[in-house]
Amino acid sequence: MKRIISIIFTFLAVSGCKTTSVKNDVDTAFQIAHSEYLGKKLYDAVLSEDGSSPYTSREQDLLEMSKDLVCEGKYKAVSVVDEKFETENIYLVLSPEKDSGVQFGRHLKFRFRLGTNDIVDVSPSTKTCLLVPAEGDSIPFSTHLVSNVPTEFHVFLSLYHEKPIYVSTSTGLWSIEAGKAALVK
Repeated sequence: MKRIISIIFTFLAVSGCKTTSVKNDVDTAFQIAHSEYLGKKLYDAVLSEDGSSPYTSREQDLLEMSKDLVCEGKYKAVSVVDEKFETENIYLVLSPEKDSGVQFGRHLKFRFRLGTNDIVDVSPSTKTCLLVPAEGDSIPFSTHLVSNVPTEFHVFLSLYHEKPIYVSTSTGLWSIEAGKAALVK
């Protein structure tokens, strides 16, 4: 069973599964607000973890099932409850040193129905492992092919590195700074 799930995860990541869609401005505004909300919660969860706790058995299973998707390095597993959708998100966040650059990918999000082990979906942050240098005042930039708008991973990364980042999606160029995403005009 774990092998089948691992194959499905690999297929979803490689095929560039779209986790969001932009139908109109209302949908886009909701998606951005939700990304900002989850990105802040992810940031708070990562900061509250000291890294000394071992993985739970569920987190260890997710890491094992995702072995074909993860990049080289140490992953931190954090849980974020999304009250709006009654889900628990288990994030596997690749945690390089801050001074090595912005690790756009690949992080993973496993969405579970709240209070269960029922997986709703899996969302990779990127299609590949991507570390972008971010020395001094440089502003990190990445194209984003997995969704039409920036995700909570982008919000998290901007907060974590305390600097703006730019993300190009199919809907345009986005600036993410201090927990907020805005379409660049």
